Amino acid sequence: MRKIALLGVGLFMSFSLANAQDTLIFEDFNDTIIGSELDDFIDLNYPNAIVGDTMWYSYDEDNLPDQSGASRPDNWYLVGGGFYGADTLDICLMSSSWTLDPNPVKNWFILPAIQITDGASAWLKWKSAPRQTPLYLDGYKILISTGDNDLPSFTNTVFTAAEYETGTENNGNNYALYTFSSGWVHGLDGNYIDCTGCLDDPDSARFIGIQRPDSISLAAYDNQMIYIAFLHETVDDNLISIDDILVIENTDIFFDVEQLPDFAGSVYPNPASDYINVTFDIETYHNASVQMMNNSGQIIYTSPLTEQNHRISLQNVASGVYYVKLLADEGTMVRKIVVTK
Repeated sequence: MRKIALLGVGLFMSFSLANAQDTLIFEDFNDTIIGSELDDFIDLNYPNAIVGDTMWYSYDEDNLPDQSGASRPDNWYLVGGGFYGADTLDICLMSSSWTLDPNPVKNWFILPAIQITDGASAWLKWKSAPRQTPLYLDGYKILISTGDNDLPSFTNTVFTAAEYETGTENNGNNYALYTFSSGWVHGLDGNYIDCTGCLDDPDSARFIGIQRPDSISLAAYDNQMIYIAFLHETVDDNLISIDDILVIENTDIFFDVEQLPDFAGSVYPNPASDYINVTFDIETYHNASVQMMNNSGQIIYTSPLTEQNHRISLQNVASGVYYVKLLADEGTMVRKIVVTK
């Protein structure tokens, strides 16, 4: 029996700062076998639309054939060995949109049913990376259903990553010269991209995406059974990868599953009214950034971190519960704060 559906088990204690956590689901794909597609736990067929379904699904809705010349599968599939720089350490999940077709691919990766018992502390965490950015940047969506895992039931889009629309390789990584669909643009902030060879060749294909950790609050689904789907729905770009999918609750502070022990950060004062200070004790700030989210997981502030101390003004922030997310190569930390006015 695989480790992927661990319901109600407290797995992680993140040294002195963290509280006990309940891991509702976790998958890093590292126990899977490359070359067997999605082998012993994922059904490649259409979801059963069963309430409480415990299956994982990788489903190709579009039926568009691969045109990359690399014989890529038409659905989400397993890759490893640092494939295209997306996951340098282990195995991850990949989907291709290289079809030479004007219609979008629609590749679904659907998780088993998850029962949320404490929405106020429940979070979805994952990592993702496109093959390249900004040219041929692949986007994707995360959708949630509260009914069943039938595709039309996924009506709530909780995260959107943008895809490339126009621009040429001669524009390099000047994002202002490209257009994208709506959503978050990987690499626009200068983080989580590998520019090896960029100075020698302005070809945008050299700007390779590195897997970036992200998270969203599941507070809106308190005491509900939910289904989560990753939908790769882009037009003839290249590749998108996801990894380290985690749903967790009963915690105010959590760290990335690959967290290094020397990573430390703090957010203060808490409660706060005028401003908060963010401190980051890490070796390099190359990929470091900070986000502030409301209790529904909506990002209301984002900024790169270029030095150890960072101040966020709360002048236009209403009273309530918020989350400050610190991201760096060493990992991710989320801290709950209370704003009082």
